[in-house]
Amino acid sequence: MHEAAFGQHANRVKKIQVTTKGPSRKQAIIPVHNDLAESIMGDASIHVFQINAQLKNFKSLMCSEFIWPCSGEIAIVTNNVPNPSNLSIIEKYFKSVEGINSNDIPSPRLPQSKSYLKIMGLPYL
Repeated sequence: MHEAAFGQHANRVKKIQVTTKGPSRKQAIIPVHNDLAESIMGDASIHVFQINAQLKNFKSLMCSEFIWPCSGEIAIVTNNVPNPSNLSIIEKYFKSVEGINSNDIPSPRLPQSKSYLKIMGLPYL
């Protein structure tokens, strides 16, 4: 009766998704100390607007969507994977911001790895 009501898939167990993804490559990461990250985050929307204006001046198709702080760094999330010229534009912008020492801003970089964790099974007795 059960099989007639639900079809041949009645006894099939739903598979649980157990894979998690690493960081997206669509971001530029700038390692900074916490005080500098707080001052940058205070004007985050202005920085996003200005970065997009700089990118538009160089006829780049990439644009920044938002900035968010991580532990010891800030991440500029973008709509595409940044190329080296886009990273240099972002670096020049942050080095020219008033109130930020240009020596405190290292070169932006892409996330170094994209990894995942997949649990294949758990042994039991």
